[in-house]
Order: sequence, then C-alpha cells, then structure tokens
Amino acid sequence: MSATPRQKAQESSHPADATAMALLTEVRNRIGPVYGSETISLLLYALARRERPRNVLELGTGLGVSASMIAQALKENGAGRIWTIDDGSHWQDRAKLAQAIAPLRGVAGLGSPDVGALDYPGFVSAMTKSLGVGGHLTFLHERLDLGVDVDFTSARWPFLAEPIDMVFLDINHTPEPILDTLYYVLPHAAPCLSLFVDSASTSAVGYLFLETLVERLNRGKVPWRWMQRADVATRRLLVDLVATRRFTLVHLVERLNRAQNSTAWVRIEPADHMPHPPAAMKWV
Repeated sequence: MSATPRQKAQESSHPADATAMALLTEVRNRIGPVYGSETISLLLYALARRERPRNVLELGTGLGVSASMIAQALKENGAGRIWTIDDGSHWQDRAKLAQAIAPLRGVAGLGSPDVGALDYPGFVSAMTKSLGVGGHLTFLHERLDLGVDVDFTSARWPFLAEPIDMVFLDINHTPEPILDTLYYVLPHAAPCLSLFVDSASTSAVGYLFLETLVERLNRGKVPWRWMQRADVATRRLLVDLVATRRFTLVHLVERLNRAQNSTAWVRIEPADHMPHPPAAMKWV
C-alpha cells in the first residue's frame, strides 16, 4: 500500500536545533538541580517531540527549565504552546533568586544580565527571550489554586481555548491537589492526556494514593471528592470520562538521594482497540 502525500509528510520529524539544544543543556546543567529538573526535562522534551502536543499546562514554573525544554520541542515541531503558571512565592526574596541563578552568569548566548536586579517575572521573561522560545511559551505570573472553586473557563484562563494534551503538576504531590487538578482538567482534556506529578513517586503518601486512585478509576469508580463539588452536568461528564478512559501509572524514580527525585506519570487515554494519539497504522 503506497503512502498518501499526508503520510509522506509525516514520515520524519523536523530535526532538532543543535545550537538551541546546546544552550538549553548549559542552562539545565547549571540551574536544573535547584528543582531536580535537569533530567526529567529531557524526558518531557522527548515526549513532546514524539507525541506533538498542541496545548501543554505547567502548574509551577520554578526556574523554567522544564517549560523551556518543552517549548523548544514545540518550536521544533512547528506548533504548540506551553502555558506555565507560577505566582513566584518561592522567589520573593531577590537575593535568594540571585543566588539560585548566579551559575548562569557568563553563559554564552544568555547575555550578561544583572541577576541581582531581576525579580522573578523579569527572570522568566529574560530567559524566555534569550532561549528564543517566546513563540511557544506563555508565562502567567498568577496563582491558580484548584483547591477552591475557581472560574475555570477560557475567558479567564486562555489555555482552555484548546483541549489540554499534557499537564505537569509541580506545586504539590499530596492527594487533594492531585484530585483537584484532575477534576478541573479532565473535562478540558484531549482524548489522550499525560499528567506528570513531580516528587509523588518517592513520597509514601503520594505513591500509595496514586496506586489506589488509578486502580479505582480503572474500575469506573469516580472519586467522592469530585461528586461533592460538581453540578449535575459535570457529574455526568466525569462519570462518562472515567468509564471510557484507561488510566496507566508509571513511577519514574531517580537513583539519587535528594528531595526531588521522582515523577509520577499518569497516562489517560481512550479505552480503545487502537493506540492513542492516532498514528499511521500497519495491518501486519
């Protein structure tokens, strides 16, 4: 069977930008260890390149290492955007921020910013510009607390204008924030969604909770916490979503003795006889 023109156009991906990746590697090496993101950001980059998500949400920007890597992948793909949200509460002390980003001083390609004079949003903006990923990364200097009732609409949060393909939860790995994130995101998710929860797999509470949650979701059990918050229409939607999805949990554990040394990956996809996201299939 000969390939169609559309299939031919998709037989190979765009090549990686070696120059951009060299600069990103230097950034990862120097400030990635602050949040333990120097290696997980590589996995997120590779996954974004492979699955070509169009709409990515990160809750907790940190120093922007993971967001920048994902944005570079989207740039190389030729489409997509990551929306990364952080109120900067960890970096209100400028001296603390300056100390954290001081290793970037003198990196060729980043210029020589006066790190002591940058506030948190200024730093993220400068990094986005220097790395050339502004066309695929939007930083929202805000607080999004999903533990309370919020106006979770596209009018308030522009990333909801398109289905969400990937979520990186990097602010909390305890049960309630995980449940609340899924509660709000699932109704807006693409058919295939990857949820990454930083540090959950090496937290006893996070590990055991996710093991139990995924097992129950795969049996069609909708969390009681969701039902307490939802109106009738949202309840029905959540019941339908849980009933028609398959939930897969993978613990990505790092062999390092540090506080942030794992990421839990919950992959949510249709309970279908075909793989997702849709791809060219071979019938032999």
